[in-house]
Amino acid sequence: MKHKFLLRTVLFILFVSSSLTANASDAETIIPLADTYVDAFSFDSIHGQEDYLEVSDYVSGLSTIVLMFDLSKVSHVLNASSEVKLRLYCFYVASPHIVGVHWCVNNTWNEENLTSLLFSGYYRTNPEDVVKVDFIDTWYEWKVTNFISKAIEENYEKITLALEVKDPLEGSARSFYASKDQATQEMREYSPQLTFIYLDTKTDSLDTKTNSLDTIIKVAFGLAVTGAVIFLAYKLSKKNSRKRRQRA
Repeated sequence: MKHKFLLRTVLFILFVSSSLTANASDAETIIPLADTYVDAFSFDSIHGQEDYLEVSDYVSGLSTIVLMFDLSKVSHVLNASSEVKLRLYCFYVASPHIVGVHWCVNNTWNEENLTSLLFSGYYRTNPEDVVKVDFIDTWYEWKVTNFISKAIEENYEKITLALEVKDPLEGSARSFYASKDQATQEMREYSPQLTFIYLDTKTDSLDTKTNSLDTIIKVAFGLAVTGAVIFLAYKLSKKNSRKRRQRA
């Protein structure tokens, strides 16, 4: 019984100390104001109301996914520890291919007017991140921290991100993703997401070193407390054993 009590005590102290040392973090997700795709082989077609998004590069298809997000919905200030990711849920892949994310600096489009012809005149940056797409029924993530930070710094209220095939790898480079225009609430959970991950949101970069020192102190304190409890429990166990032997 004494050993069971000791084990429970040690596990409890370790849990408390690990909780104290965990870094403060938070996450925020926003869905697009608008999402669509444009097809160079059907340059005047509009796909804004489709429940899927297509990116492709093959003999008879060249499609780009286009998404617009409202940056005014971001509730926290980004810092050096923040991360931003574009997340899309993929449900069809023809063959493995590489997809890159670009920043399109034109936010004048909407789902009812964007065609491949119109989009071809918009300037896009080099990709910030590229991802290999080769499985279905999974979320794919592209890092867009630099794009978002720059857009906020330059006072953009909205940002347009474009996904294009960068390398077909093999066969037909074509994949489908869930759009925000889903028929049911259950399916809307698979809408594209811009996810903001905040670390140490209440501090600036100057406080990072202080936070690291605080973490070290907390870890040391937790280990010291754990050691003290183990020692005291051991001493109590030995004392009780001696008393039992004396009575015997």
